[in-house]
This record gives sequence, C-alpha cells and structure tokens, in this order.
Amino acid sequence: MKISIICILFILVSAQLPARDQTDNAQLQADSLFQARKYTESFEIYQHLLHKERLVSPSMLLKMAFIKEGLGDYTQALYYLNLYYLHTADKKALTKMEELAKKKDLRGYEFNDLEFFKTIFFKYFNEIVLVLLTISLLLMVLILYRKKADQRPVGLAISIVVVLGLLFYTLNFGKDYNRGIITQNNTYLMEGPSAGAKVVTIIGKGHRLPIGGQKDVWTQTEWEGKEAYVKQDKIRKVSFF
Repeated sequence: MKISIICILFILVSAQLPARDQTDNAQLQADSLFQARKYTESFEIYQHLLHKERLVSPSMLLKMAFIKEGLGDYTQALYYLNLYYLHTADKKALTKMEELAKKKDLRGYEFNDLEFFKTIFFKYFNEIVLVLLTISLLLMVLILYRKKADQRPVGLAISIVVVLGLLFYTLNFGKDYNRGIITQNNTYLMEGPSAGAKVVTIIGKGHRLPIGGQKDVWTQTEWEGKEAYVKQDKIRKVSFF
C-alpha cells in the first residue's frame, strides 16, 4: 500500500516537471527578448505566462508595464503597475501611477493608508494562510488532547471556529481588490444596470474605479460619490493573481 502511494506521488510530481521546464524556458526566452529590446515579442510571452499559465513575478509585471508605457498604452501600463504594486507594496509604483494619472488627467489613483495596508496583506497572503493553517492544526491537536483527558475544551472549540472562519474568508475573499480600470474611450456610466437608465457621465479610458457587484452584463461602480454602472467589457478588474 505504501509503495503504491509513493508510486502515485512520483507519477504526479514527474508529470509536473515537463510543464515546469517549458514555463521556465518560456520566461527565459521572454527575458532574452526583453534584453534584446524586442519588446513586442517578449510581451506576448509574458502575457501568456501571466494569463494562461498563471505565473507571476514582480520583475515580469514591471517589464510589462515598461513595455506598455513605451508603446504609449498608458491604460495597460497602469494596469500592470497596479498588479506590481499589489505583489510588492512598493511605494515607488504608487508614485509612478500617480504621475501617469496626473499626466493623463485620470481619476481613481489617490492612495490612502487603508489601501497600503491591504497591499501589505496581499504581499504576505501565502504566509498569512500558512499561519492560519498552522494555528488550526495546533488547536485541533490541543482539542484531541483535552478530550482524551476527559476535559471539555469549549474555549479551544470556539477559537478553532474563529480561526477556520478567518481562513475560509481569506481563501475565498482575501484576494478581492475591488478596483478596475476603464479600457475604452467614450465609456458610459449609467444610473442603473440598464441601457435605458439615465447617463451619469461619459469618461475616457484609464480611469480607475471601485468595483461592486455584478448585475447581468453590468458592473456596479462609483463616480464622484454616486453609484453608477458600467458595462463589464468596458472595465478591466485589477486582480491579485
């Protein structure tokens, strides 16, 4: 039985190795193209790694932002800078985003302490999950020990429920950033989730807006303190990968 389990684990690990090698080779190729100033070709590979392979690194995001800014695509440059900031909490990225936004007269790039602390949370997301898991396991061990000693671990039971609740919330909702960047010019913001609703305003691409719930093809947002709705295909959500 033990031999069978070891064999299965070996097969599973071995199956992952070729894919890992291909990914590493692709990243090396993209880095080489970037160094050779073949930015368009390198960006295509980086984009595939990020959105298809779900592989992300701060250096890759920074290069993607650099490429898009160099090509004059400030909307995508801001998007990748924002992703870079979520992974690093690097305040230099904030300064760069604010400079770009000011240059293009864009709204939504005013950062506060709350957003900075949220970014710190994103940066150490895996470590936080690991700590919560460790605490949960320790509490389980203590509960079992107390039960064997014919004790009623009420306090420990409450504690583990709280910790597991925090773990559940972190895993399911902890990566929600709730920000999106308008991707098209002449984007209509409506008072309600309907094409027949009153127009709040018409804005250009690049503005960063808060994101709420979804209603059909509409995304809830906010403009100048008022609730508004925008078509889902007009706004790109900034997501922590």
